[in-house]
Amino acid sequence: MLSKPKVLLLSSDEAETSLLKEILGDRVVLKSIKSLTELRSILESDNYDAMFCGWSFHQGTWHEALGQIKQRYPNLPVIVFSRAGGEKEWLEALEAGAFDLLVAPYMKRNVLPVLEHAVASYEARRLHHFAPYSRTKVS
Repeated sequence: MLSKPKVLLLSSDEAETSLLKEILGDRVVLKSIKSLTELRSILESDNYDAMFCGWSFHQGTWHEALGQIKQRYPNLPVIVFSRAGGEKEWLEALEAGAFDLLVAPYMKRNVLPVLEHAVASYEARRLHHFAPYSRTKVS
């Protein structure tokens, strides 16, 4: 994983935001936003290595946020988080293009490995995209 990946956190729930900030601590460069309007502005002005997105927030849902992100940065890993959920919600999030769904309680032991995997995956895709391809034939 990058030494300090840049992570965007979209949530209007102060308790969830505070808890995730505490868990992520000094391991990431974290930018916290609360709305789709802020998301549009942020995506135009900066790049991120991963994103956490609350299930719902002021004037929006994770599904709307994911749609905006995928239009602009189709490979950016988006980790959706929710206070409650099961297999149905997890499948819904994955089928929509989210990297994963985290369900409360949020703890370091379940949040950090998902973030590390998301950032490593994103970095590998970026490296693969820019890697020179050999045109030699392998027998």
